[in-house]
Amino acid sequence: MNKFVQAFNQYHPIVNTLLLGTMILAIGSSISILYFPLYLVKEQHFDPVKIALILGIGSLAATFSGFIAGVVSDFIGRRKVMLGSLYVSSFIFFGFMLSKQVYFLILMMLLQGISTSFFAPASKALVADLTAVDRRMRVFSIRYTINNIGYAIGPSIGAYLWLKETIDPFLVTGCLYGGYSLLLHVLLNKYGIKQIEGEQLKESQTIKGAFRVIKYDKILFFFVLGGLVSTTVHGQWSVTMQQYLNEHFMNGTLLYTSVLTVNSVCVILFQYPISRWAERFKPLTIVVAGSFLFSIGMGGFAFSTGWFTMILFMVIFTIGETMVIPAEYMMIDHITPDRLRGMYYGAQNLTGIGNFFGPLVGGYLLLHFGGSVMFLGFALLGIISIFFFWRGQIIQDHKSMNKRTNNIVL
Repeated sequence: MNKFVQAFNQYHPIVNTLLLGTMILAIGSSISILYFPLYLVKEQHFDPVKIALILGIGSLAATFSGFIAGVVSDFIGRRKVMLGSLYVSSFIFFGFMLSKQVYFLILMMLLQGISTSFFAPASKALVADLTAVDRRMRVFSIRYTINNIGYAIGPSIGAYLWLKETIDPFLVTGCLYGGYSLLLHVLLNKYGIKQIEGEQLKESQTIKGAFRVIKYDKILFFFVLGGLVSTTVHGQWSVTMQQYLNEHFMNGTLLYTSVLTVNSVCVILFQYPISRWAERFKPLTIVVAGSFLFSIGMGGFAFSTGWFTMILFMVIFTIGETMVIPAEYMMIDHITPDRLRGMYYGAQNLTGIGNFFGPLVGGYLLLHFGGSVMFLGFALLGIISIFFFWRGQIIQDHKSMNKRTNNIVL
């Protein structure tokens, strides 16, 4: 823990603020959104496919708008995009309180997905802007760890608020988002991010030229495709897991909360030491190893009949998660031009399409074929994702070799 704190203190104050904000926003989101499926089951009596479609709308909207956000942040600045996103998101969570009608909640879910998606690629790009290349793998790992600290804290608060019905969970989330928006606004001004961005924006290429780079970058295409398939496995696993446990286990809700807690605690415990260990290997090696662990975990869920085995395979699944996600960031970072960092990180946001397909595919398999087939299907997708990452890496290696050869000839 001391090493973790020391590493945290090595970064720019704005990087630290963004890392802290990752935890605050994760707490707020998990308080409201994580238990939203319970409301749809208990009050609206929706089946798994309908729930997946409702939740998937927000994820799908976030995916495409996140790409736009990355592009916009390269040309108008990270600061404007982040602050605008946070202020709008806080008002949307307050909007959830106005009505509990399903169609209104779907609309709010759609708007929430769009607004929050603008923050992630812009904040990741700003973190990279302010961090040396050799420290980015570590800071991405810290960011993911802190995110899971938030998701370890939030569900307990959310469960209490949803079950006791004392305070509207959306009010709490709206206040957290609003408070952090004000804090970040003050600190971005204090540390002169506006002036720093002004110099960077003067050097930016045209939007048309930037899109041309994205269009013909086959390496980026395969990395994004691999990330999309991988995200289908790990992105929204909690949605179908919740429904499966409630149907097949006594005290399924308690087991679900326990599994979520184990997932978050394991990320907190393992993420930083694993990221330090992983720095000695190529990102592709880490992605391959982590994807195999994903598949082992999902395959194990298919045959688990008790609490012990469910938790055991969740630990295995989570170790894979701690390996894959930061390594994916680094694979994208290695091919990213400095002036188009927001755009490339925004393109990576397209992997979020998996957040839509995951609950939809899982809900369909669960409804028509049962939990074992659902988990085995996800295990197969984890293996398939490796091919796309490998293909992109092969193209990148050939490109680097040709560049070195040309330099030698010259």
